[in-house]
Amino acid sequence: MLQTGAPVTARSFLLRGLPMTLALVLITALTAGAEQRADSFWGTDLRSRVVCGGQGLWFVWEAVETFRQAQELCWGNFSSMAMLGLLPLLLWAGWKLEPAVLVRCAPILCWAAALAGLLCLLGLNGQFHWESLMMQADAQTIILPLYPEYFALPLFCPAKQVRYAVWLPVKVFILAGSFALCTELVFGAGNALPGIELLRAGRLGSISRFDALVLLVWLAAAMFRFCVLVQVVHQLAGRLWGRATPAEKNA
Repeated sequence: MLQTGAPVTARSFLLRGLPMTLALVLITALTAGAEQRADSFWGTDLRSRVVCGGQGLWFVWEAVETFRQAQELCWGNFSSMAMLGLLPLLLWAGWKLEPAVLVRCAPILCWAAALAGLLCLLGLNGQFHWESLMMQADAQTIILPLYPEYFALPLFCPAKQVRYAVWLPVKVFILAGSFALCTELVFGAGNALPGIELLRAGRLGSISRFDALVLLVWLAAAMFRFCVLVQVVHQLAGRLWGRATPAEKNA
């Protein structure tokens, strides 16, 4: 949404991105298995503390990047500095709330995101043109998002759920590929429009420009992820210094 310039063609993304995604799934599965066998996130020895410290720095960077993207989107579309005002509250929530609270909030946010995606598809109904996919466009470098959560699955999931969580890259690929396909079906291949224009193109009966609703859902997801990342950094800091309780280690 935030990037501009010539996008990757949908055909190239789907054909070349799928092998990359499956390779990432394999790497994620191997990493999770090795971390489970070595108890890498317990912070009981030097090796696990090095892992906690390295992952903690990556999560700190990801939290800063998530907040920066949210603030840029908030200012660019709503001319608001609300994210900066909410920063102390988000830091407090991520640091103090129990993990179970965030777990209960996640399904609500997932349903809101699904509803926003359905509204987007309904708004674009009638504007899809398959012939747009036949237009020529220069192939661009395909970049799949790489999240630190992929390499810390034992920290997020019970042992029995890790085998299902390794497929997260495939879900991200499906979402990104669907967005690229819809953009190309509406605007044609080789267009230089930013992805957010796809939301502004939607029309739902007499209602137009409902892209603000989708952006608000995106901002809610960004704030939720920021809180989760802060919570993870808090837990990793405790394990790094050997001050985590058994209950925190099993959280």
